[in-house]
Amino acid sequence: MTKDAGPSPDTTICLSRNQIDAALPRVEKGLQQYLWLQSRVDGSNDFAADAEFRRRFNHFYRVRRATPWQNEFYGLMDRAKQERLEFPAVLRLLYEATNRYEASFASKLVATLDPSNAVIDRVVLKNLGLRLPTSRSPDREARICKVHAQLILLFSAPTWARTR
Repeated sequence: MTKDAGPSPDTTICLSRNQIDAALPRVEKGLQQYLWLQSRVDGSNDFAADAEFRRRFNHFYRVRRATPWQNEFYGLMDRAKQERLEFPAVLRLLYEATNRYEASFASKLVATLDPSNAVIDRVVLKNLGLRLPTSRSPDREARICKVHAQLILLFSAPTWARTR
């Protein structure tokens, strides 16, 4: 696997039962936080107005942006839920609202609404040998979307598992 090409779609992560059992206590707190957030997605939750959801989401995903940015973000989350917006649209709309390509936060928004989506995270990218384009990259938006699509492909179930 090279840095330029990224991982191949058949990249697999193999963990033994013992490794999984050892890891679960270390991720329990974060998993409980994640499950609480996911429990609020279904139904008529108004993310922009739900202070508790916003507080917990901000803590879990380490949102360190000012209130005006957060208002745009959670308003977009409400819109994305209603309109079933996908990552490219969320990335574009967040850019239009903030004048920044917020690949990680756009992916977190989309993955919160649909957990089959991938989260763009610097640790995940590093472990997979992927990189986001720099701020000066031509076609930056399209290249960010390509990285997101690669992550979805890598984390989706293999074809044989989907047919069972």
